[in-house]
Amino acid sequence: VDTVEKQKEEFRRKLKEIVNMNEETKKIVEKEINKISNTNFETENGKRIEYINHIFALPWDTQDEPEWDLDYCKKTLDSNLYGLQETKERIYEFIAKNVRKNNKKGCVILLTGGPGTGKTRIAKLIGESLKRKVGFISLAGMSDGKGILGFKRTYISSTPGVLIKEMQKLATKNPVFVIDEIDKVNYRSTQSNVY
Repeated sequence: VDTVEKQKEEFRRKLKEIVNMNEETKKIVEKEINKISNTNFETENGKRIEYINHIFALPWDTQDEPEWDLDYCKKTLDSNLYGLQETKERIYEFIAKNVRKNNKKGCVILLTGGPGTGKTRIAKLIGESLKRKVGFISLAGMSDGKGILGFKRTYISSTPGVLIKEMQKLATKNPVFVIDEIDKVNYRSTQSNVY
């Protein structure tokens, strides 16, 4: 068996081992695996293999169980954050609501305020108080949304977006993402360049 066939068999083995990938995505990955061949250009095969490796590097079957522990949250925030009682109360309300609902889905919290008021620190502490891995993504200085969404894999040196990279790094499919300076992104001309 040649190297290409060995590579394809290895990819198929990895694909079978993933439990929580939906069938539609599995079909797309299988299709990409089947396109790897000796007749393709080396760069074409290389880009396809890199794309498949990025998919396999995602934590499909790894997640942290949601912990909505209000006492632990209070202890974490009070020992790391002086003052800001009104902000803390809102966070406690948010956690209490999720305890009541036994929420296992994702949530979004938007923190606004002037520079230096502790928004980033509070966001990181929320992640810590939920006993979850925290990914920090700063969007300051990003000229457009390509860095967020990623580039088409047909581009030279194409890469996935920052959310995918951060999820691969944290190795869990439900981390807390702190997305800082989101108002600084110029979201334009990205739709045709998605990875």
